[in-house]
Amino acid sequence: MRRWVILLATFLMSTIAACSIEPDASPRDVPQEQRNIFSERETGGEAAGSNTIYLLGERDIDETQRLRSVSRDVPTTPTAVLNSLFAGPNAEERDEQLDTALPADLELLSARTVGLVLTVDLVDAFGEMTSDGLGLAVAQIVSTATRLAGVQAVQLWIDGEPRVWPLGNGELTDRPLTVYDYPGLIDSTQPAYPAIPSR
Repeated sequence: MRRWVILLATFLMSTIAACSIEPDASPRDVPQEQRNIFSERETGGEAAGSNTIYLLGERDIDETQRLRSVSRDVPTTPTAVLNSLFAGPNAEERDEQLDTALPADLELLSARTVGLVLTVDLVDAFGEMTSDGLGLAVAQIVSTATRLAGVQAVQLWIDGEPRVWPLGNGELTDRPLTVYDYPGLIDSTQPAYPAIPSR
């Protein structure tokens, strides 16, 4: 009887060990059919691609227009991601009332990283913009660029020269910009916290 108990215990332990999940020894690619299970957007079509750009969400008369993240299937380089941003929303995104504050003739001259700062050199296409529109446009660029690995701040230049740019509070600065300079502009996909129950 004791021998059967030992054999049964050994069998059960080996079965449990065989069913345990072992960590991967090195990074691996996720199979295509398992990608994008969770979309970054609350509404709209299925996300496509592993990179993110920020467009303007639907305009609400009573609230500040916010940025919404959308996915793009482009190479993970500053040049490719920013050019995708500058191309604006696609037809499906326009149907969802997404837009851009960036001028249609905006062009990227160069994008290079030094340390954690990405310097983005652009053609001068912002001349006719209002201060609010310029603030949203800069927030789109900064929010998009800082989603790239290794980029924490963005220095914007025009035709090879640094310029001053508006922060979220309307002040001007010539220092590198971060997403924290534009608080409350990015639309959160997190659900609202439940109300504290009353007694």
